[in-house]
Amino acid sequence: MDQKSIHIIEHSIKLFAKKGFSSTSVQEIANECGISKGAFYLHFKSKDALLLEIFNYYFQNIQKKTDAIQSLDLEPRAKFMKQMTVTFQEIAEHREFIIMQIREQAIPFNDNIEAFLTQMRFNSYLFYKRHLLSIYGKEIDSAIWEVSLLLQGIFKAFLDLIIIENVQMDVEELSHAMLRRMDFIVDGFKHSGDQPVITEELMSSLIPKEFFHHELDEIIDTLVQLRESSDGDIEVTISVLLDEIQKMEPRPAILKGMLANLEGLQSYQGIAGQIRTFFQL
Repeated sequence: MDQKSIHIIEHSIKLFAKKGFSSTSVQEIANECGISKGAFYLHFKSKDALLLEIFNYYFQNIQKKTDAIQSLDLEPRAKFMKQMTVTFQEIAEHREFIIMQIREQAIPFNDNIEAFLTQMRFNSYLFYKRHLLSIYGKEIDSAIWEVSLLLQGIFKAFLDLIIIENVQMDVEELSHAMLRRMDFIVDGFKHSGDQPVITEELMSSLIPKEFFHHELDEIIDTLVQLRESSDGDIEVTISVLLDEIQKMEPRPAILKGMLANLEGLQSYQGIAGQIRTFFQL
């Protein structure tokens, strides 16, 4: 995304938060950004298209930060707590914009935004599942989906207090507390013999198989683009990564070794974190 589009997005977020989405005209957005109305339409076809790009921009910023944390040399539990903390912070930073959407029900019902929100929902399901598996291991395989959804519910409940009620919380401590609650739930499943209501079969019926392929395809496309602009050892590293992740059973040791070569360079840390998250390395 070019800098002019980002400039429009960042000013529009502030304007929508202040005036509301429905009450803000394209001309007002152009005035706020110091551009002509025609220049606005060079970057965005409509106000609805701008809103979709705001969502994309907003979630990509969170994704970049959580992927960067995934690249850190930390235990899975510490990584996940940091990622939840960052997510709380990023969402709270845009509290007024989110409240505007809630009050106005500003999200238009069109196919592009619906598809985006569906993808974000599936991303969230898998994000929690992968991280909880990395913390608690295969022993909670049978209950992993239910535990994941319970944690998402707890996250949303605390988020409502922060966003809607404007409750001031130490989000780092909150992230620690949420995982302690998960310890109790996981321990209960392990020792009670209770069977989960949310099963793998149920979730598999909700999340299309092509979604997993789509996520991997995005990683592959990014690596191909990076390889074209790289040379020397980095180009070789990316080629090895591309070969490995497209195998039926990628070898974790090979992936970790190649990612270690990339993580020392800032411009490659994002994709390295994304690969670590996808394969739970």
